[in-house]
Amino acid sequence: MAFVTSLIYLSTIVVFFFGQLLRIELKGISFPIIDIFIAIIFCLNIFQKIKNKDIKVKNKYILFFLIFTWLSFFFNYFRYQFDLIKPILYLFRLTFLLSFFIFPPRINEKIKMIFYLSIFSNVIFGLIQYFLWPDFTVFKSLNWDPHLYRLISTFFDPTFTALIYLFLIIIVFLNKNFPFRKTILVISYLALALTYSRSSYICFLAAFTFIAYQKKNLKIFIFSSLLILSTLFLLPRFEGEGTKLERTSSIVAKIENYKEGFNLFLKSPIIGHGYNNLFYIRQIKNQNSHANSGFDGSLMTILTTSGLIGLAFFILGFKTIFNQANLTTKTILISIFFHSLFANSLLYPWILLSFIFL
Repeated sequence: MAFVTSLIYLSTIVVFFFGQLLRIELKGISFPIIDIFIAIIFCLNIFQKIKNKDIKVKNKYILFFLIFTWLSFFFNYFRYQFDLIKPILYLFRLTFLLSFFIFPPRINEKIKMIFYLSIFSNVIFGLIQYFLWPDFTVFKSLNWDPHLYRLISTFFDPTFTALIYLFLIIIVFLNKNFPFRKTILVISYLALALTYSRSSYICFLAAFTFIAYQKKNLKIFIFSSLLILSTLFLLPRFEGEGTKLERTSSIVAKIENYKEGFNLFLKSPIIGHGYNNLFYIRQIKNQNSHANSGFDGSLMTILTTSGLIGLAFFILGFKTIFNQANLTTKTILISIFFHSLFANSLLYPWILLSFIFL
């Protein structure tokens, strides 16, 4: 059984590396292959818990959140009569991912080290992509954002990519005995910088400010601040809006996005509109968009889909995780929450899977 478990985890890590490159389409629904492996790990974890008689809820608030989210989902299904298949598949994926906080799987240190290696390999791939294929505008026809001169790697999104790289930077920085520590830190930060993701820069500063505070080391704060400032001044500016760090168009768009989310929340403030049903309610014209079922912030997405009750359970659940965590996990969690104010990070499968593995 141990061999099968290790094989599944290793296969998941390989699929994780390829990100959005590995997608399949089934009956008109396109989804990444990582979803299949998330479901497999879920089944494996539950089987092992039952076999070892270890069915003990580690996070009751996440459990309450999932129960309420399913109730909200079906209530809104009868309310709106939306197409059931696609939204319920996404809700299953969310359930599988969050179940790992309710019944944490046992992941040994060798698997974790291989996962670190996978992320660093993705860093190298991302740098190759940036220097050899910086023009991603051709993928607009496939409903991806047309990024230009930004590192996007296999996740096709610079913002999420940068956050995953930040996880690696935090882990390596806090582990003084990590192999090739300085080299990995320098290369990973370079890759993060070349994503031109301003929200990730903010998260980097927030993470290392927290580390400096916890370690009572002002030098860490000063160095990280100077590093971010240097990055802002030294990064090259190319044609296209994406590399202009002073751009305001995306800020205005996020403000409008939040306004839309808040207005939608007011229409159903207690139970929300049901998870992954926002596409039908918002009446988005582009049916194939990869970002049509959420808002530019995870907490706003949770608020509009699960209402105040769902959001309360969700926050309490992650507060429980934070209170029980070590410095590394707390720092990663802080970076995710800061990031989730600007992107749908807390609901992005590769982000949650990273957090679980790390």
